[in-house]
Amino acid sequence: MTMHVENASNTISESDYGTHTLVVYQDLETLREFYSYYVKKRVEEKNEVIQLAPFYETEDSVRKSLSKGQISIDIEKWEKDEKALIIIDSLKKYLGIELLESDYNSNKNLVEYAKAMGKSGVSILGDKGAFPYRHRMEDLVNYELSLPSKYDMDLKRVCLYHKKDFNRLSEDQKQKLVNHHLIAIKI
Repeated sequence: MTMHVENASNTISESDYGTHTLVVYQDLETLREFYSYYVKKRVEEKNEVIQLAPFYETEDSVRKSLSKGQISIDIEKWEKDEKALIIIDSLKKYLGIELLESDYNSNKNLVEYAKAMGKSGVSILGDKGAFPYRHRMEDLVNYELSLPSKYDMDLKRVCLYHKKDFNRLSEDQKQKLVNHHLIAIKI
């Protein structure tokens, strides 16, 4: 389903914890607008911890996007003081030393960390561009399908795909991914 950026952000934001969502974005500008709306709402209004794993931009450019413009947040406050915003490169998160099998435990630990700080839960927004970059499309599909369609913890997972990366998948792979996620949106 195709949605305007703000509507997509609100749809995912208002979904229940446990939701595993697929978002295919047109370009970097659209992605920045999406995560700016989402992060602002979830940290300021919903008292949540956000982990944002970009691929097509640096961690510093994400900080700049979040702190400037119409939909901005106080990066210093949310990242350093409140420790409610974690920005980590997608290449490190998905293809670093940590084994993919440990993803569930990592998520569980992050939710426990959030709860210990008095937060309501966690949202993970991860760009999957690292997989196509490393020519690991089959690993990408296997990884996604190994994740639950619905989590049994106070976690929302938003899988971000640039449309060019998503279009590198076969029609069968695309359909498997769309079917595996509780919500699938194009922005």
